[in-house]
This record gives sequence, C-alpha cells and structure tokens, in this order.
Amino acid sequence: MGNLIIIASILFQKSHPDTDPSDSAVDTKPPQNMAEKIPSSILETVLFPSDLSPLSDTIIRTLARSPGIRRFSLVHFITSRSRDGAQSQSSLNSQKETFSSINNAPVTVKTENLADKNIPATILTASSEENASLIVIGARKGILSRSLLSRSATVILTDSKTHVLIMRAPNTPWFGGKATHAEQQDIFSKIIFPTDFSRPANETLQILTKTPGIGEVILLHVIRKVEGDSAAMERTVHEIETRLDRTRTALELSGINVRTVIRFGKPCQQICAAATDEQASMIMMSRYGKMDYLRQIPLGNTTSEVAFHTKVPILVAYTEIHPTISIRELGVDEFYLAEKIWLDYHATKSDPATDRIFCVFVEDTPVSVARCKRHPDGFEVDGVFTWEEFRGKGYARKAMEGLVAACGSEVLYMYAVAHLVNFYSSLGFTPIKEKELPANVRKRYAWAMGDMKGTEVCPMKRNSGPQ
Repeated sequence: MGNLIIIASILFQKSHPDTDPSDSAVDTKPPQNMAEKIPSSILETVLFPSDLSPLSDTIIRTLARSPGIRRFSLVHFITSRSRDGAQSQSSLNSQKETFSSINNAPVTVKTENLADKNIPATILTASSEENASLIVIGARKGILSRSLLSRSATVILTDSKTHVLIMRAPNTPWFGGKATHAEQQDIFSKIIFPTDFSRPANETLQILTKTPGIGEVILLHVIRKVEGDSAAMERTVHEIETRLDRTRTALELSGINVRTVIRFGKPCQQICAAATDEQASMIMMSRYGKMDYLRQIPLGNTTSEVAFHTKVPILVAYTEIHPTISIRELGVDEFYLAEKIWLDYHATKSDPATDRIFCVFVEDTPVSVARCKRHPDGFEVDGVFTWEEFRGKGYARKAMEGLVAACGSEVLYMYAVAHLVNFYSSLGFTPIKEKELPANVRKRYAWAMGDMKGTEVCPMKRNSGPQ
C-alpha cells in the first residue's frame, strides 16, 4: 500500500473588534446528528464532468485505479462549441469503457445540452441530482495566468455542498515534459492533509479514516509565527508535538500507519513545498481553517491559496458549519480576554474590584463582551464590543442579554452611541436626561459639558427587574 501524508497547518491570525453591537440574530444550536452528516465514504458516488479531452482521459484512468469507488458518474455538457451530440455520446461511452477496463464499479453516462446555462451551477445541480459524495474537476494552468485554478473550479469549490477533487494537469501539451511522479501514482497513495486541530479538521480526519486505500499518514504541523523568545518557541513546539501524537494515536486505531513532522513558515508555501518534497499524489484538506470556520466563511484563505498554487491534485473536504455559541461571565483571571477584544476600543482596561464582564464564545474563541461596572452610586453598562471578523451575527446582543440576565436586578445606566439607541431600547433601556445619571457615571462625559447631541451619545436607563 502507498503512503498517505497529512500536513497540519496552524494560522495565527489577528482579530479586530467591531464597534457596532447591533448584530442580527444567529442560530447557536449545533446539529444533533453531526456524525451522521459525514458520508460513509468519500468515494461513494464520484461525479466527473468530462470535457472529452485527453486530460479527461488521463483523469479517468487515474480515478479508476482508486479502490473503494462504489459508483462512477460521467457527465458531459454540450455547448455551442461542442462536437455534435452523437459524437459526444460515443466519446463518453469510450471513456466509460476505459474506466470499466480498470475498475469494476458501475458507471453511468449522461450528456446534457448546456445552452446558456451557467457551467458551475449546472455541475452543482448535477451533483445534487446524483447525490454525489465527490465532484472531480479537471484544471489546467492558463497560458497567461499564474493560477492553477479556473474561475469555474473556484465557484464549485466555494459553493459545493460536497467534497471536491481538483485534478492538476501541469504537463499539458503546451507545457511539455514527462509525467510527474504524482501522475504515475495511485491518487490515494500519498496524500498531504493540512489541519489546525479545529472541528472541521477533526471531522475531515473522520472522513479520512473511512476512505479506502489509505497507507502511511505523516502528520505535519506548520507553525506560522511564535511571539516571544526561544523558550516560547520550545513550549509551542512541545504543545504541537503533544497534539500531533494524540492525533496520530487516533489514526493508528483506524489501522493507518502514522509519523509526524513539524514545519515553520507560511502555511500555503509549506503545504505546497511538502507536496513537492514528499512527491505526494494528492493534497487533502478541510475547506476551512479554525478562524474561517468560526467566522463562517465558505472557503478558507489557506485552502483557497493552496488550491490556486499547488501543482498536484487537491481534495477539499466539505463539512457543515455549525459552531457552538456560548455566553458566560468571565472570572477575574479571564479578564485579559476582554482586554484583548478592547484593544481597539480605547485600549479599555478591566477592574476586578468593580467589573462584571460577560463574554460570547464561538467554540473556544472569545468574540464579544459587555461590562457592568459598579460605581458607589449606581451601575454602568459599557464596553459592548465585538471583533470585526464576527460582526453581524448577533453576538453583541447575546453578550448584553447575558449581562442583563445577571445584573438586571439593579438599575442600569449607560451612555449609548446615538445610532444604537434602538438596539439598547430592545433590551429594556430608555433614553433619559443626562442629569438623571448617577454622578460617577456622568464623569465619563464631563468634558462634553452636557452637549450630548454633539458627542452623538444618548444617556439611557434600564429599571430593575424584567421588562
């Protein structure tokens, strides 16, 4: 059996807060049957939109050598530039025979008149109709483009609700040269798989263990950046080694041979370099990294970069985005989390003697906070702040709801930004005159000398108890 290489990459991304807490509502419930959403095999039903070119012939022969394909679906879309329908059907039948001469899986063939339809959308529709577990796309390097990913492939990669395998053709006739080592291999013989130990990465590993034909697994983690001295680097490497060992143990329980490697640098560069150094047959990676998943981005930055630059086939695994959202009051020893979010909010600092801080977590990442500060003469709400990457998802409202639930037995005061008056009104606050605020709360805006309109803030009050 060939080798399987898994490369794990970690991204240290800086997140920025968001000053607008008027986010819309968000569904915080993860699916109850997440494990059931993972297909029994990524090769259950393989859909290949063939253009009947020599490249597609090569792809079919390569796929046919892959064990575990249970059904293979060939589809060809006839355009105004295509050969006539009869000739297309004949060529498609020939490709079917090519596959069947190597693999015993049943093959279906279909031609469809594309007319003025959108090609990526039509492929995605066909995938849905076929209940495909994997879409295979042939990708050529453009003569005038540095990208190895076409626009159609990008759209399919971004919008598909299933896994996508992009087959490379770096040695098409206009490039010349001999076939690469990867092109001579079984495509599942030596795979590079980036992961950052996040939920989508772990779910992709579950998919991996259910894929036939897996040999050796090399777990490689790419450390992008470490703040601090050599001791900090040593601690980071030790932590990564520990996590890699845990992952290796889990994979070995599935009968896969595993070894681990750590690299340093930019994830995309290191993943592509590893594919070359290891003479890999394919890269397999999750569609999103941790921050992409938490921000609910349809295609992660690193995945997109690797798909654009790698010269070997890349299998992008699709998993549902259902992050777990939670809200809780921070302990004093966790106040630093709020201060990180407040960095761009006047570098606000916390005070353990007077503050109660409520934080919204997406998975284990703090994204939004709200503070109730106790003054000698009253309670003030401030510091309602959300990281910019997470704005527009209702997290600030959840932070405020947590604060009100815990502190609402007291009368609460605040200076609200004028355009957020309606937001705070929906939480039971009402506009008041500044003189109705406790004296210690008024101190914050003493410099305004009562010109609330000029400062674009509005004093507000929430009476104690339920509203």
